[in-house]
Amino acid sequence: MSRQEKLAFPIERKRNFGIKRIFVHVIIFTIIFLLLLGLGLFGKKQLNIQADSFRRSSLIDSLHNKGIADIQSAILASVGEEYSSVIQKSVSSTKRMLKKDIAVMLDEEKTIDEIITHTANTIYAACEKNVPEYALSGIDITLKEKLPSIIEKMQEDAKAHIDELSIPEVRKRLSVNAPYYPLMYYSNALIAIAAVFLVFALILAYCWFTFDHDRKVKLANILEPIDYLLPFFLGVFVFTLYPIVRVVIMSFQERYKLDGSFTGWGIGNYEYVLKGIPGTSNYFIQGLINTFLYVIYTVPVSTALAIIIAFLLNKKLKGSALFQTAYFLPMVTSITAVGLVWRWIFNKNFGVLNAIIVMFSGTPIDWLSSTSYSMSVMVIFGIWNSLPFTIILMLSGLQNIDETYYTVAKVDGAKTPRIFRRITIPLLAPTIGLVLVINSISAFKVFTEVTVLFNGSPGPAYNMYTVVYYIYEMMHQRLELGRAAAAAIVLFFFIFIFTMLQRYIQRKWNYV
Repeated sequence: MSRQEKLAFPIERKRNFGIKRIFVHVIIFTIIFLLLLGLGLFGKKQLNIQADSFRRSSLIDSLHNKGIADIQSAILASVGEEYSSVIQKSVSSTKRMLKKDIAVMLDEEKTIDEIITHTANTIYAACEKNVPEYALSGIDITLKEKLPSIIEKMQEDAKAHIDELSIPEVRKRLSVNAPYYPLMYYSNALIAIAAVFLVFALILAYCWFTFDHDRKVKLANILEPIDYLLPFFLGVFVFTLYPIVRVVIMSFQERYKLDGSFTGWGIGNYEYVLKGIPGTSNYFIQGLINTFLYVIYTVPVSTALAIIIAFLLNKKLKGSALFQTAYFLPMVTSITAVGLVWRWIFNKNFGVLNAIIVMFSGTPIDWLSSTSYSMSVMVIFGIWNSLPFTIILMLSGLQNIDETYYTVAKVDGAKTPRIFRRITIPLLAPTIGLVLVINSISAFKVFTEVTVLFNGSPGPAYNMYTVVYYIYEMMHQRLELGRAAAAAIVLFFFIFIFTMLQRYIQRKWNYV
């Protein structure tokens, strides 16, 4: 056997194994289909059981409350007012027992006719103990006359309850704490996804039995990269795409609660978020204004400082390595721990900042408790917190600038300020644009700075609400998930518009 044939042999074995990939996919897709179908059918079965339970409970309540009320009204109409209190007491004494009797009779599959008749007889027996015989005869006659109409009315009411509690309505009323809630809620989706896998399995099985060798090899080569990328795409779908779609759906489910209940579909959540309750403070609009101010104050200042510091660090002066470590240290420090340090710095009585002010004969400022300085405190902390990451990006951009530009400029006699203004800034424009976009998005999502600086509250007089803090409060404190989702969607659109505007300005300013 020649050397070429020896080398070709393992390649041929690999190609044959690649063909088997199709058959393996058929088996895997079939297993996934059976698994998802089983889960979907099990969820559907549990949903039907839950629907029967809801209908039974609704029917018991209807027969117990409305049935007894109708019978009581008929009895009261047949006797004088002097016996009304006695009749009501007699009926009340039987209510608890009748509810148990109705439940037992429904389990025994008794008809509504039999249940209402039993209810009327029980109430009549209770009235016998307290009502004179001449009044009982009137009650007996009235019940015989009106009982058929009461039974007919209750039958219609029971049918209406059953029609009202359809499977979609039961799914909407499910509690998230109910057993097998995910399987019941997503039973149709599981069956639909199972059908998709079945279609894939059938298509690949058809290809396996009908394709020739070369076409099988091509198909196997197509499947191979898909296998490597599939886990990534599944992760993106489960942890990114699905939550986004779910938030959008929740934003249109009015008064959506943690137990999965909501009052209906519409734009009520958006109206509440944008308009609030008339006559009260709209904390979302206040948070939106505060967030915009925070972005406008922190992003340009932190970017300008980062450019200057990165330019100096790029000069490789003495001790620049020490300064680089000092500037980058906040990136590896917990923002909560850093926030506590800044609370100490801003403390009115023993803070470092007030100590410096007093040294120059100034008056101590109540930084954390005064509404006049709340935004200043948060902006200072925000600039300091975002500076290290911004410096890293700027330093990376500076190091990518060709040194030839600086050499030629120095030969022409240009000074450092002119070089910085005429060469560094224009060539750094793409990096500056990237930094502005990243820092703006991060600043729009400001939340931790507020909770850490103001001890978990949105400012000293609730004056430092931000959009994300509003979302947090709606979700975790008021449990209004629908309104929180609507606020998140509104924030997304503001960030999107702001980012697109920055990218447009960046294209106009790009020198490269």
